[in-house]
Amino acid sequence: MASPIPANPASKTLGISLVLLSTVGLALQNVILRLLFTPSSVIDWLGAGGWVSTSFGNVVFLLALRMVLMTLFVAAAARTLYAPTLGSLGRLLRQPPLLTHTLVSGLCLFLGQVCLYRALSLMATGVAIAIFFIYPVITVLLAWGLFSQRPRPYQLWLIPVITLGVVLTAFDPTDASVGSYLGVLWAAGAGLSFGFYGIFTEISLRPDTGLHPVPFSLAVFAMVAVLSSLTVLLIGGVHIAAASRTPVLICSIISALLTLVAYLLNNFGIGYIGAALTALLSSSTPVLSGLFAWWLLQEALHPQQQLGVLLVTLGIGALSLKLRS
Repeated sequence: MASPIPANPASKTLGISLVLLSTVGLALQNVILRLLFTPSSVIDWLGAGGWVSTSFGNVVFLLALRMVLMTLFVAAAARTLYAPTLGSLGRLLRQPPLLTHTLVSGLCLFLGQVCLYRALSLMATGVAIAIFFIYPVITVLLAWGLFSQRPRPYQLWLIPVITLGVVLTAFDPTDASVGSYLGVLWAAGAGLSFGFYGIFTEISLRPDTGLHPVPFSLAVFAMVAVLSSLTVLLIGGVHIAAASRTPVLICSIISALLTLVAYLLNNFGIGYIGAALTALLSSSTPVLSGLFAWWLLQEALHPQQQLGVLLVTLGIGALSLKLRS
């Protein structure tokens, strides 16, 4: 990645603002997804929330809808963002190793998104996102095992801190239901899948042999859209009341736009303040997701869960800072 723009107070402030806005956008889209499954007395919009049951078919359908929208949005903006997008995709088909890595990235993203959607349908937003954010630890361990990139000593110390935070967050002393435990497993599965996604994405985006981020994103989003749509056709079980379809569609559009804008703001922010500070600021996503969920959905966390989210946030921030510095 290119070096950041030479620092001056104005550009640094702009960069920090862009990254923080990106993080807020990602946190809000997590809450919007949770809103589809749980009602909110704070948001008074069409009896806001709880429009969709937590059946697996509904969960995958919502993922398919969002990914189709994201694919269309990226396709519409692709030539503006990166003019040779179509040519890059054409060359991708003639490069079997790169095509394989891109396809594996798309498969990992599909599995990760299914797991994350399922987790958010079963448990509180802050808990699910904090558990999911174990994926940078998994990426470190995978890079160590696959590429012999041995973590530095301070990185190894951070791994048990983050793991402890995940354990504290996952344990709810007032809810020992099967759904709660399944939610933990789904969130952990999302983290594992995103760990692999990070590895194969890094390979696919190598400056010398890889793709530009725009055609790569378009290819991966399209693959996830196809896989999730095929899954819906195969498993069925989609039941959304007619009265709920409009708010579900609106929420899906908002979620897709928030995600895309957040990624764009993050990429512009990196140019002003560098990847290290960007990663540190972005690690606040679990805390912001929990705060927004508490404010908008009345999802309160127990004290040890709050401590767990804080440990995960601080640990991931430090780990990301060291990884990208």
